[in-house]
Amino acid sequence: MPSASDILTLLLRPHELKSLVKLKLKIRGWKKRAASQEKDADWEFCFDMLNKVSRSFAIVIEQLGDELRNAICVFYLVLRGLDTVEDDMAIDKETKTRLLLDFHNSIEQDGFTLSYGYKDEKLLLEKFDCVVRAYKSLKPAYQTTIKDITRRMAEGMQKFTTIKVETKADYDLYCHYVAGLVGIGLSKLFADSGLEDPSIADSEFLANHMGLFLQKTNIIRDFLEDHEDENEETGDRRVFWPKEIWSKHTSTLTDITFGKNSKIAVACLNEMVTDALQHVPYCLEYLSNIENEENFLFCAIPQVMAAHTLSLCYNNPKIFEGEVRKNLGECRNIRPVKLRKGTSARLMLEASDMPAVLAIFEEAMDSIQDRIPDDDGSAVETNACIQHVRDMIQQGRRSSSPTGKVGESAEAKLFKTVSRVAVDWSVVLTLVLIGATLAIDVPQTLLGVEQWSPLATRMEGSVPLHGVMTFWSLVFYAAVTVMLCSGRGQKLYTQLAAAHTGVSLMHCLVLLVSGASMIVMFFETAPRLLVGGCLFGVAC
Repeated sequence: MPSASDILTLLLRPHELKSLVKLKLKIRGWKKRAASQEKDADWEFCFDMLNKVSRSFAIVIEQLGDELRNAICVFYLVLRGLDTVEDDMAIDKETKTRLLLDFHNSIEQDGFTLSYGYKDEKLLLEKFDCVVRAYKSLKPAYQTTIKDITRRMAEGMQKFTTIKVETKADYDLYCHYVAGLVGIGLSKLFADSGLEDPSIADSEFLANHMGLFLQKTNIIRDFLEDHEDENEETGDRRVFWPKEIWSKHTSTLTDITFGKNSKIAVACLNEMVTDALQHVPYCLEYLSNIENEENFLFCAIPQVMAAHTLSLCYNNPKIFEGEVRKNLGECRNIRPVKLRKGTSARLMLEASDMPAVLAIFEEAMDSIQDRIPDDDGSAVETNACIQHVRDMIQQGRRSSSPTGKVGESAEAKLFKTVSRVAVDWSVVLTLVLIGATLAIDVPQTLLGVEQWSPLATRMEGSVPLHGVMTFWSLVFYAAVTVMLCSGRGQKLYTQLAAAHTGVSLMHCLVLLVSGASMIVMFFETAPRLLVGGCLFGVAC
C-alpha cells in the first residue's frame, strides 16, 4: 500500500500520476498475456515466487514472449536461490562452500530443497523442488546455459567467501561473477531462442558490462545496508566497495556511516559512481544490437532505471544516512535512496526504443554533470566519463534505428513539452474541481440551493438545473481525469471538450438571464471553460 507521502507526491506531480496509471494498465496487459500461457502447479509456484522475490524483474520477465518467459523465470529463480545461500551470513564457510559448488548439480536432482535465507527467499528454497521440475521441462539448450552459468557463478561466489574486495580489479571480478555472468547467460538464452542473431551469444564482453553496471549501481545504493549486515560470530561485514577506492578517503568505512564525516563520505561516493559510469557506453552498444522488441524492453528497462538511480546517488549524503533494521537475521535499510514510483513508471514507459533510451541516459548524465563539485577529487574523471557517454549517444543518434527516428527537432520537443504541461494542469484542475463539486455543489443539490446559502439563490436558475450541472460536471471531470492519466481515449478529447464547452456556455447564458452577477458567472463557468480549453490543447 502506498504511504500518505507517496500519494501526496503523486498529487503534486500529476505527470507522474499519469505515468503510474498508464504503467499499471500496461502491466495488467502483460500479466494477462503471461497468465494465458498454460501452466501446471510448478510453474504457478515459479511465477508466484518471482513476483514475491523481485517485483521489478517480474514485470520485465512477464512482458516477454512465450518462447523466453519461462526459461528466464527459471534462470532468475535458480540464481536467486544460489544468491540466497551466498547471502546468508549464518551459514558456516565450510557448509556454504559445499552448497555453492554443488548447486548446479542440485538443480537436476528431484526433490532438492534447502532451508536457508529469510522470508520469501526461505520459502523459495524450501519448495525448490518445484523450480527443479520446471527447469527439467525446459529445452535442453536452455538447461545447458542455466546450469553452466550457475556453476560459474557459484565458483566465483565461493572464491569471494575467502577473499575480500581490495582492488578495483577484485571489484570488477566480483561483479562479473554475480551479475556479468547473468548478462552472458541471458545473451545465450536469446541466441538459443532464435529471436536474436546467434552472434549475440558471442558478445560476452558487452554483456558483462551490462551486468557490471547494474550490480555496481546496487552496491553503491545499498552501501549502508550491506555494511551493517554483520556476522555476529565472526564480525565479518558485507563490504563490496573496493579498498583501493575508499582507503583514499578514510581508514575505515565505519567512519563514514550514519552521517559521520559527510564531506569525506560523499567524495568517496562520487568516485564510486564515476567508476560505474565507465560501463555505460558498452551498455548502450549492447542494447543497440537487440532486435526483438520484447527482449529490448527486458534489457533496456533495468538499464535506464540504473542510470537514474546512479544519478540520484551521485553527491548524495543520504546514501550514508538511512535507518537500518535487522529482523530474523535480515538487514534492511527502511529509508533507502530510491527513485520515486512515478519517476520509475515514466522511465519504464519511455524506454520503448533506442532513441528513447539514448534520451533517458542523456538526461541522467546531465543531472550528474550539473552537480559535480568543483573541488571533488574525481571531478575530472567524472566529466571525462560523461563525455564518453555523450559521444556514444551522438554516435547512436547518427546511426539508423529500428524506428527510423534519429532525433527530435526543436519544434517537436517544444510541442511535446506544451502538450505535457496541458495534460498535467488539466489533471490538477479536474481533481480540484471534483473536490469543489463534492464539497459545494453536491450539498447544494441535496439540501436545496436556498437552504445551503442564501447568497446562492440567484446563482442558479433552479435546483433541477443545478442538479443537472452537478451531475454532468462530476461525470465529465472523472472521465477526463481517467482518460488523461491512462493516456486512452485521445480520439474523444475534441468531442468531449466541445460538448463540455457548449454545456458551460449554455449554463453561462442561463445565469445571465436569471440575473446572476458577473462575479458569480465568472466563478461558476471560468474553471469549466478552462478545462475544456486545456482538453482542446491536448487533443491538438
